Amino acid sequence: MTKLQNSITIRGNIIKNRIVMAPMVTFSFHGDNGSFYGNQHIAHYTERAKGGAGLIYIQATSILGATTSTEKWSDDNTKALAQIAVNCHQYGATVIMQLSCGNSKMEINELSISELHTLQEEMKNAAFKASEMGFDGVEYHFAHGFTFCKSLYASSNHRLDQYGGNMVNRTRIVTEILPEIRNKTNEKFIIGIRMGEYLPESTDGIEVAKIFENAGIDLLNISFGMSPPLQPVPEGYLCSSMSYSACKIKKEVHIPVIAVGEIRSEEQAKFLIENDYVDFVAIGRGMLADPSFANHIMDGEPVNKCYGCERCLWFTDHLKCPALLSIKK
Repeated sequence: MTKLQNSITIRGNIIKNRIVMAPMVTFSFHGDNGSFYGNQHIAHYTERAKGGAGLIYIQATSILGATTSTEKWSDDNTKALAQIAVNCHQYGATVIMQLSCGNSKMEINELSISELHTLQEEMKNAAFKASEMGFDGVEYHFAHGFTFCKSLYASSNHRLDQYGGNMVNRTRIVTEILPEIRNKTNEKFIIGIRMGEYLPESTDGIEVAKIFENAGIDLLNISFGMSPPLQPVPEGYLCSSMSYSACKIKKEVHIPVIAVGEIRSEEQAKFLIENDYVDFVAIGRGMLADPSFANHIMDGEPVNKCYGCERCLWFTDHLKCPALLSIKK
């Protein structure tokens, strides 16, 4: 029986346990001297690494500017990001940058071939810079209705060139750049994808997952596509529909799969890992509420529970999070 404490190796990286800090944008954080990333971010991720997370995802960072070392790839930002990688490694955590490709307003059909190739250059250069900064890998964000999520949907992607049509073409934006990324990063560099199962049907998500695996993707982080799934889960299943999507994808591929979505308790985390539903459990709000969530669960200690606020205060002012305030008391 696999346990939460068991390590797993991906491309030679020994990930010390099965608990993942999910990529979550810290909206109320700010950088230093006008930068986007800074000491708040460094402390935030360091604390979760110290708290026992085996794998840490840095929040979604736009690829734009990677080629010119501007935007979030300027020197002041990359210095802070590099320090995050160093600090996380000091506590034995593996750390991956999530790369945001496009947004909800950018339409895949309106991009010219030249514009797509420019985005691919940004995708590659973002990976190269992440490797140079000391990160163990990158994850390309193909979920949550963003531009490249739309490219996976036949109903959204109406292109008539090599980036539209069948699913092989609709995934080409990333699969055709993988060889160059492999050639220009170290052999242990992890490349992952965040995606959903329903694209819009389950069979579509399974097809995409297999294409990514065959193309050389190392790790799949299963969230959702255009909208969260509402499909029922089997009787006795203790977690959300979103997390069940990961369980279904895992049955179809041979690379590690991460489940996410309202996993907030020791019981749920153990249920998913010990029943071999998935390879990792990603903790979102639970790890915002309790920086030591991983250690607490693995040591059999109570976690500092997320209050489940209807509108998470981390979207506006994390200092008002009632869970964090309860720790300070």
